[in-house]
Formats: sequence, C-alpha cells, structure tokens
Amino acid sequence: MDHRRTNSGRRHRWASAMLLAGAAIVVPDVAFAQEAANAAPEAGAADAAGAPSSFDDIIVTARRRNERLQEVPLAVTAISPAKLAQANITSVSQLSQVAPALVTVPAQGSGRAQPNFAIRGLSQQEISILGDQSVSTYLGDMVIARVQGINSALFDIGSVEVLRGPQGTLFGRNTTGGAVILRPNKPKDEFEAMAGVSLGRFDTRNFEGMINIPIRDIAALRIAGVTFKNDGYVYDEILGRNVDDVDQQAFRVSLALHMPFGIESLTSYDYFHANEGSSGLFLKYANPNGSFNTAVYRAARGYRPLEELLAEQQARGPYRIAAGTPVFNYIRTHTIQNTLTMPVTDAISLKNIVGYRSVRDRFRDDLDGTESSLFPQERRDWSHQFSEEFQVLGKTDRFDWIVGLYYFREKGRLQAESYAGAVDPGPVEPLHVVDYPGPSYSVTDPEGFNRSYAAFAQGTYEVADGLKLTAGIRYSKDKRQATIRNRLRTACRFTIDADNNPATPEVLPPLDQCRVTNKASFSEPTYNISLDYTIAPSKLVYIAHRHGYRSGGFGSRATTQEGFARTFSPETVDDIEIGGKADWRIGSTFLRTNIAAYHAWYKDIQRILTDPNTSPVQAVTTNAGRARIKGLEAEILFRPIPEIELSADYNHTDAKFTKFIAPDGTDLSNNPFARAPKNVYTLGARYRRDLGESVGEVSFGGSYYHIDDFNGDDTYVAGYTEVQGWNLVNLDASWNRVLGSNFDLSAVLTNATNKKYSMLTTNLSGLGFTSHMAGEPRKWLVTLRYHFGG
Repeated sequence: MDHRRTNSGRRHRWASAMLLAGAAIVVPDVAFAQEAANAAPEAGAADAAGAPSSFDDIIVTARRRNERLQEVPLAVTAISPAKLAQANITSVSQLSQVAPALVTVPAQGSGRAQPNFAIRGLSQQEISILGDQSVSTYLGDMVIARVQGINSALFDIGSVEVLRGPQGTLFGRNTTGGAVILRPNKPKDEFEAMAGVSLGRFDTRNFEGMINIPIRDIAALRIAGVTFKNDGYVYDEILGRNVDDVDQQAFRVSLALHMPFGIESLTSYDYFHANEGSSGLFLKYANPNGSFNTAVYRAARGYRPLEELLAEQQARGPYRIAAGTPVFNYIRTHTIQNTLTMPVTDAISLKNIVGYRSVRDRFRDDLDGTESSLFPQERRDWSHQFSEEFQVLGKTDRFDWIVGLYYFREKGRLQAESYAGAVDPGPVEPLHVVDYPGPSYSVTDPEGFNRSYAAFAQGTYEVADGLKLTAGIRYSKDKRQATIRNRLRTACRFTIDADNNPATPEVLPPLDQCRVTNKASFSEPTYNISLDYTIAPSKLVYIAHRHGYRSGGFGSRATTQEGFARTFSPETVDDIEIGGKADWRIGSTFLRTNIAAYHAWYKDIQRILTDPNTSPVQAVTTNAGRARIKGLEAEILFRPIPEIELSADYNHTDAKFTKFIAPDGTDLSNNPFARAPKNVYTLGARYRRDLGESVGEVSFGGSYYHIDDFNGDDTYVAGYTEVQGWNLVNLDASWNRVLGSNFDLSAVLTNATNKKYSMLTTNLSGLGFTSHMAGEPRKWLVTLRYHFGG
C-alpha cells in the first residue's frame, strides 16, 4: 500500500485546511465582540534609558517553577518565538542554529524521520523502544519518549528551553546530556487571532492559523494549526521526480479552566500527520574492499563497481541522485496532557501532570543511496506512553522546595525490514522490501514494555542575603521487558535454549516459536547540589555538581538466546559546572554575558558497535567504558543603542575516552567521540526601529553559524564516519504593523551562500558504502500574517 496517496492522507489534509479556514471565518465575528488586546512589548525593544525590556527578562521553568533566566544557577538557553521566526526555525532539527550547545543530526538508519540530539558530547544512537535518548525532549511538562513527529512541533510556541548537562532531579528520567523543552503558548484571558501564509523556494506553501477565545472569567480556548508543504530539493534521475517532498499537517487545541479556590487546569491535545517523501540519501564514500563490492559478489547480483557509482554521484552533487527507490515517510501522532494546579495554603500548592502519547510511523529509505540494491530498508514503529507526575511545591521567605512522585509506562514495537545484497531488480526498485525475491530478506523485530518509577525532592535555601544553596535527590527504578522476534523469510535469526539446559547447545526454532522474552530492572539515586551568589543586581555566579543516570536494557540484534539475555548497564555522568550570568548597563548600552564551564566524568557509556563475532555481522548496544568531557559555553548579547543588537553564542566541547573496549576486545580509547564537534558558534546582528503607529516597526538581521568537523557514528571508521563541518549565513527582514495595519510581512533567506553540506546517515563501509543526507540548499520564504482584533 502506497502511504503517500491514501484516502486517509487526503482526509487529514482536508481536515487541517478546514480548521484553518474555520479559524479565519470565525475570527472577524468574534473580533467585534472582544476588546482589542493590548500590544505586548516587541522582542528586544528598550525604553528611552536603554534598560532592557521584558524580552530580556526571560522566564524559564528549568527548575519546574517560573524563574528569571538570569537567576537560575544552571546553563540554560532560552529561545523566543521571535528568534525562531527570524531564523525560519520550523523543526526541532534546526534548533542547533540558534542554540549551538545542541547538536542535531539524523539518527542512524532513519534519515529525517527521527532527529538525534547531543549536548556536551552525550547522545544516543539506538532509535528502537529498547533504548532511550541521552537528551530528553519535553512538550510542555510531558516527556516525549519517541521523537517521531516532534520535528514539526514548533508552531504557536511560547519558548524553547535547552537545559545543558545532566538533570539528575527534576528532569531525571534518562537525561544524562540535557533536555529540550518545547513550551506551546497557553490560552490567554483576552482575545487574539492570527492567520498567515508563507510562500518560498521549492514551491513552499505553508499555512498557519490561531484563535484564542476567552470564555467569560472561567476558561480560555486556544486553537492553532499549520500545514507545511513543498516539493523538496533532492531529485532522483531514475524516478524523474524529487523524493524528499514535504506534506505535513498539525494542530493543537488547548483549554484553560479557572476554577474556584484558585484551582487551574490546562488541557492540550496535539495532532501531527505526515505523508510525504523521505530523505533522498546519496553515496558519500565507497570502500573498494567492501564485501558487497567484490567482483564475484557484484556479478551474481548485477551491480556495477561502487567506485563508478561514487564518481557519477560526485559529478551530480548532493541534490541529484540515481537510486530509483520510491522512498516515503508516514507518521501520525496523538498527544494529550493535563496540568492541574491547586493552592493549599499561601505557601503550599499541589500540581499534577498526566499525559498520553501514541506514535505510528512507517518509512522506506535506500540506505546505500545507489542504483544497486545493497541494503534496502523499511521500518514500522508503533508505541504509546502514559506518564503521571504529582508535585507538592512550597515557598517561604528563604526556602523554596518541591517534592514529587513520577510514573512512566511505555509499550511499543519496531519492525525493521532489510535485504542484504538483493539481486538488482532493474532501474526502479520495489516499493516494499518484502517484494525483493530471495532468502536474504530479514526482519529485526523487538517489542518493548518499559516502566519507570521515581520519587524526588529539591529545595533552595537562602543561607544569607544573596547566597543560596540548592540540593535535590531522585531515586529512579526502571523495569524493562523485551520480546525479540528477529527472523528471515523462512527461518528464525537466532537459536534458543529449547531444553532450558545451558550445558546443551542451543537450537534453531521453527518460525512459529521464533520468540525470546527477557526482563530486567535497574535503579539509581541521582542528585544535584549548587551554590549561587548574587554579587550585585542582575549579576550571579554559581557552582553546581550533578549526578545523572540513563537506564540499561537489552540489545535487539544477538544471534543466541544467551546473547539476548545479556543486558547493557545504565550509564552515569557526574559533572562540576561553574558559571556566571550578568547584565551590564552603561548609559544607554546593554550587555548580557552568560558563561559556563564544566567537567564531566562519564561511566558505562552506551554505544552501538559492530560486533564481528555475530553472523551475520550485527550492531549491538554495549557499555563502552569511561570518558571525560570538559567544555566552555558562552552567550553574549550587546545592545550599543536600543536599535542595534549584536549576539554571539559559542560552545566548545573537549571529549575523550579514558576506557573504550569493543565487543571483540579491541581497545578503542583513542577513537573520537560521536557527534561531539569541538567548536560550534553563531554570530548575529540585528537592526530594529519603530517608525510610529502610522508606519510600523522594521527589522533587519543576519546570522553566521559554524560547526567543526566531527565523527558521526558510534563505530568510528577513519575515512568514512567523519562529517565535514559547515558554515551557514542566514538573513531576514520584517515589517510589523505594515502602515499601521494588522499585517506583518517578513522575508527569510537561509543558507544565503548556498553552502553544500551533508550529514552521515549510514556507515556500512565493511560492506562497501557510507551514505549521507544533504543539508538544505539556499531557501527563501516570504510570510504574510494578519492579526485579528487589534
């Protein structure tokens, strides 16, 4: 079944279009019945004295309560909606351009369907339900265990927070590297509405709409939706069309209730649907000695030498391929959550956070990116999660505290179909992997059931005026169950202990008994402690120590029951961080300097490594050993006059293994860290001026983004897994309140120099190939928005 042309997909597109049209129709009628909302201060504006506006007084929830960014003794990057719009950031995978401490690359073997996050050198390559990310993603107050569909969650967003380093207490579940928190706009007690359209290169057609309706004094309803559509930019010469087209719809409905006795309830439902092309991978490197590249192997399957295919691909460039594979990407997610807060006394309140999320996806990619059928792949995932968190919060003159209980449950299944070395079927390859003839069809089929329990407490005590001590502890217990059904077309892919006697050899079971189930539990206390001192107004220094943990589990690719029973241990990280946050004012100038330095010790690192002892060769999750990571991060904002703003965000990471032993006993301690570029930075400049009510406000800006070369794979192979760094220049201009109207007009030019760059997606150089995904070429986008009721 072709997921890209289903009736279901058409129904979803019509539903989204009707939602946006309905918002546009309803808005004028409601607008006349509502009092116009007061205009909010523009981002980055300053008063006549040059003091910072509310834009600079950023509120974050990095410690599960509202606090000024400059008063939080942690390394946190806060990104405003204005900054997202100026950089044309519409997906989580693009956030690294405005938050250099966050490195985002495609997950191995999944292309653009699942982004892989790294903070301070900590990341995770396993994308099945048997593994968890080192960097957790939150939508509002709810953790998102599987990131499919999260790539397009950035619409009607109030803020994005990037928490750097282990979050051992309040965001403790499997968060050794940090957390990315996406906070949608909440319903407001005043009317507002917006409708917008964006047109751009590659026939981009984006539509957005939002309406916020207060309901007397007891409730507020907010509905927002978007559609993203473009023709893509990777052209397959065999298929005669672009293969990476975008076709996505999403909407969010939020309801805030104001109940008696100060009780507040916020319920939101998020829906996302994609029925589109996939990544359009291309051959980046060819190994002349790869096992799939020998003359005998090629002759039996009708392949040309990979060196010839590579030369042709290099002549075409990264935006034209010749694969002949009808790739597709289908994702559907539903997310619902409720946050209930209730004051008990003036000093104590209760909060309950409950959430549910379901994910279904299916995608087809050509992992080798060539005309040959070296390693076709198709994946199906389904999962659903439920989480419940209960908090008690208290506050006195000198002591703020929070205690809580947490429960998480997740069940899901992955079915990854692949074919290792199929006979070439001709120019156009089959839509589904199962249609390749022959015995080498293979399915990796793990099913997981994960549960997590935690209790936590944290408090901040003002020891003396300006001097605060924070301490927190969390105890987590994780239970994991894995059922493996890996098989070939006609046989099981592993042996089992049929007589329950480890002394006798294992045997190959029939297909109807091809099933192994294992259970394990892991637990760990995690904690954090910090001391911060406000040396002067808006000037804070701090030192912090944290201990983070990520659960262990099972691998999904062993060849024996004994192998499946072997667990990999939890990984832990301990760090020390020192930092300072300061705002400086000299006359009308404003300078913000936020700087953090850290040193982290990383133990039992979870890595996916190729195990040559398995047949066929498999990638297995293992504990690699130890490492030390140290680095420096700086965020600088300078406003010499109210109209001009200069910024610099810099991230330096120095990661080194101190012990790294492969499954076959090889010492890999000198290997470079995966996804840990040494230097990443963004430089920005902006001019903004309000020309009065009759004209409006104009803004012009630009940024320069740089990322160093880095190793892109857990299994480092010199000459194959290195990813060349890149530089991007982005420009933008906007005119808000055009000629005193309710229209806003903006234009964005990304990758202005048309830099050609790419990211590693699959390295199977032992077989003969390494494939990459092309980065976005030069793109322009013009957006017109109308704000109702102003």
